[in-house]
Amino acid sequence: MLNEQLDQEVEEADALEFKQMLITATKSLEKAKTEINDLNIFPVPDGDTGSNMYATISNAVNEAQKIKEDSVGSVADKLATGALMGARGNSGVILSQLLKGLADGVGDVEVLTADELADGLEQAAEVAYQAVMKPVEGTILTVAREVGARAQELKGQVDLLELLVEVVNQAQESVAKTPELLDDLKEAGVVDAGGRGYQIFLEGLLSGLTTDNFTRDYSSSTSSQKQTSTTSQEGYGYCTEFIVKDSTIEVDQFREKIAGYGDSLLVVQAEDILKVHIHTAHPGQVLEVGINYGELTNIKIDNMSRQHQERMNLEEQEQEREQEETDQLAVLSVAAGAGLSDIFKNLGVDYVVQGGQSMNPSTQDLLEGIKKINSQEIIILPNNKNVISTAEQVQELSDKQIKVISSRNLPQGIAAMMSFNPQGDLEETTNNMTEELEFVKTGQVTYAVRDTQINDLEIEEGDILGLLEGDIKVTSDNYNQATLDLINKLITEEDTLLTIYVGEEVTDDKKEELDQLLQENYPQVDIEIYNGGQPIYYYIISVE
Repeated sequence: MLNEQLDQEVEEADALEFKQMLITATKSLEKAKTEINDLNIFPVPDGDTGSNMYATISNAVNEAQKIKEDSVGSVADKLATGALMGARGNSGVILSQLLKGLADGVGDVEVLTADELADGLEQAAEVAYQAVMKPVEGTILTVAREVGARAQELKGQVDLLELLVEVVNQAQESVAKTPELLDDLKEAGVVDAGGRGYQIFLEGLLSGLTTDNFTRDYSSSTSSQKQTSTTSQEGYGYCTEFIVKDSTIEVDQFREKIAGYGDSLLVVQAEDILKVHIHTAHPGQVLEVGINYGELTNIKIDNMSRQHQERMNLEEQEQEREQEETDQLAVLSVAAGAGLSDIFKNLGVDYVVQGGQSMNPSTQDLLEGIKKINSQEIIILPNNKNVISTAEQVQELSDKQIKVISSRNLPQGIAAMMSFNPQGDLEETTNNMTEELEFVKTGQVTYAVRDTQINDLEIEEGDILGLLEGDIKVTSDNYNQATLDLINKLITEEDTLLTIYVGEEVTDDKKEELDQLLQENYPQVDIEIYNGGQPIYYYIISVE
């Protein structure tokens, strides 16, 4: 809890001071994004709440910096617009709605006082609740509502600084009790990630109000961040893998020694052998650590930044080819992996936005894709539950007719494309494609990023996990065995088609081994295996 021993009084903040508050809040989220990501309930490598909130507020503040007028209201409006366009994932969309409500509540004031901020915080919660179809208590919405209510209680009684101290205290209390409101949080032993992110944002506003070190321009900060973040959620930098033979160090100790060199860290031990995987900007430094504890073998270093850029260049060259304006329906799809992108294009998708799990595209990314499609009627396939809300925002922002199909994973998106009719009516075609989502069952095979207990399963970091419709149902130390066990739970006698999309980390030998296992175990089922090239998931499974 914060105490109120500050020996200063702050009645108001002008536009420059308000910008400083926002810049400091953004930097606070930047520092805390990994902590927030790690609050993910499920131990799978898709925790991106912190990264999405930071990306959203970063874009918002960059837009707010463009305002030159000495008006808090104009800065708040530009902030809201920037957040809307930069929103990524569910957490980013909710944050953008909170900032929109804040701007609405503050209004067109010249300076920010406690009363205006109180109105802004209350309106922020109201707008965010309205934006969510089925609000759930124990989330960021609860934290925002209780913060807004506390601010209103203090309206007219405190100055701006005192108000911020009190609402930060309230945010801390609200976040701490989220596990009591949501059983999933309590079982996982974590607080709500979005609520924690909002708490850190408010703490940053408070810190920015009291700082003497003004940062007048955030753009230089974000530019450097874009370079250093090449090892973060976006997955760029160097994918570094190696084995430490005759290891003289325990796995937990080694993991701790290299954790600061990057992310997507996975260290697995078998007797005196350590197998290491990390995304880092400095692979040489990681190898230097490893060589101190044993013999290094099987060293593999891939430049993901270059691979990504080359892939994006090819995508742009192909997708930006000249097209004549057409009266036909068009489809924009989200997908991660060159193979899956090709599959969607072959099925009739006009434009593929690269993204998915842990790489959620922003509202702006989707809008730019929409602009490159020369059709006035477009269907969006998000293909990820965390991209649906972002896609829905595009409907309000584009001057084209947009429909969003709530495809929660890639197999659903592919199934929907099976009934796509480019000559059809937009409403009817959307309904037909949506109906196809019901006829596909999906599974994913990935790995655990931390120890936990869930669904009566004892899970250790590095375990292979099999997810059935998003729920963890299988654990193993072998991803082919996990895939076979998962398919046993997915498939029934009525099913006739089994499709496997192979991830970027699966070797040809492992793929052939899985194919043989499936042919032996399911001779009555048609089996199709494609190179999806997706990150994170060894295999994505579709059963129809």
